[in-house]
Amino acid sequence: MRFYFNFIAALVLSFHAEAQSRLDSLYFRSDLIADLENLKQELLKSHPNPFEFCDEKYFNKVYEASTYAIEERTSLSEFSLIVANLLNTLRDSHTAIDYGQLLDLQFSGNGYFLPLALERVPGERVRLLVRRDWEGKITPGSELLSVNGVDREVLFKQAMNYACIEGDADEAKKSVATSILMICAGLKYHFQKDNSVRVVDYNSGDTLEVQLKGYQRKEFYRERYRHEAEEHPFPVDLDFEDEHNLAILKVSTFAPAGSRKYRKRIEESFAQINEGSYGNLIIDLRDNGGGSSAMVEYLYSFLDSAGYNTPSNVIGRNSALASSRSRLMHSTLGDIITFLFFAHNEDVQSFRYFAQMPLGAIDTVYFNRPTKQLPGIVYKGNCYVLINGLTASAAVDFTNAFKQRRRGAIVGQQCLGPVTGTWGNPAAYTLERTGLRTSIATIRYNYDDSFRYERNAIMPDHWVDCSADDLNRKTDSQIDFVINLIKKK
Repeated sequence: MRFYFNFIAALVLSFHAEAQSRLDSLYFRSDLIADLENLKQELLKSHPNPFEFCDEKYFNKVYEASTYAIEERTSLSEFSLIVANLLNTLRDSHTAIDYGQLLDLQFSGNGYFLPLALERVPGERVRLLVRRDWEGKITPGSELLSVNGVDREVLFKQAMNYACIEGDADEAKKSVATSILMICAGLKYHFQKDNSVRVVDYNSGDTLEVQLKGYQRKEFYRERYRHEAEEHPFPVDLDFEDEHNLAILKVSTFAPAGSRKYRKRIEESFAQINEGSYGNLIIDLRDNGGGSSAMVEYLYSFLDSAGYNTPSNVIGRNSALASSRSRLMHSTLGDIITFLFFAHNEDVQSFRYFAQMPLGAIDTVYFNRPTKQLPGIVYKGNCYVLINGLTASAAVDFTNAFKQRRRGAIVGQQCLGPVTGTWGNPAAYTLERTGLRTSIATIRYNYDDSFRYERNAIMPDHWVDCSADDLNRKTDSQIDFVINLIKKK
């Protein structure tokens, strides 16, 4: 049991529930204002320090403007944007609207969704590339122009209005917007059974109008599961590039379904790397949305004989919402189990401590025991880390440790997190009248004991973007960049 501080956008890939409402459902102004007020009060009761990255006066101004934006009858779709905008002012990616629910709501009333994966080309102008479509009709790397006649700039602006941010990670926010763009587009511009997608074809350079199928609920979730199993079969995946004496370890999450198998896979991977005497190692954290700090410690312990202790400290506020994440700690059975079997486990005892504080109380717990490996197991070769705008939460923690200890070079794009810490342990909060789901962070997770709250995002040592050629030819500019660094050495 360790602190979890997943990036909330990972909920896009979470389980789905039957939607209780439709996006076009209308609500009375009084009900929506009540939901908004209750959300604000829950934030103040549960979030450990909501106004570190957002001035309280500014938040209150946005809140007031949000109430004015609610008309006498407002649709659920319109209200979801108001809620997302209010939460995003906190600049805490763990306190946000549930994108997974927004996706699921689109299936209400036999609705459709268009699964189109995109990649953004950085720059002042909005440029979006097609990574893939499920029917394989669009050439990967082709440039998106519009969907059902709606221009890409309009679609991207809609997604930016929903996209969360951590600190000042503005470039990473654009990556979040790209990843949820089709979800956000469907909230306002409903998809149909057949959809017209206009692109500039990668091969010919011609502008093409491609007809793509929209998916209804059951078929969509079935197909998505199949595609995810094909593309990311394991949370930890190891590959080798023998020509350049290079091992590539892809770690797609720090929140595995089974921690025992996950740890074993990491241990076996480093055994293979060391047995093969690979002098260079890439740890690929792109699209890793975070998870457990224990898994961060465990992975990093294979790179540093001194091990790694994380978090340095955690600030927690107890509330009824926070307690919903650790119900066992409030029971007699929980007391017995934690006393008998976890008396020396810092993580379990910290959960227990926070759970036993009075409601509304806030305190700090410090951590002192790093995870270590035997010296012969620790990898001593050259190491590189790959990050992008969806490298978030616990993956930012790993990146920070790698950077602060100067373990190697970081390649890629700005990640979704500041240099001093993040929030975590998001607890689910459902608005009573509309049923909209949100999450609220219940802890502050600090990388050191300075208690500084810097907004600056962690930047790579070498900024390298994905290109149209990468998507089309299935190459990887960031890995190629590392290989060139290896050659220079």
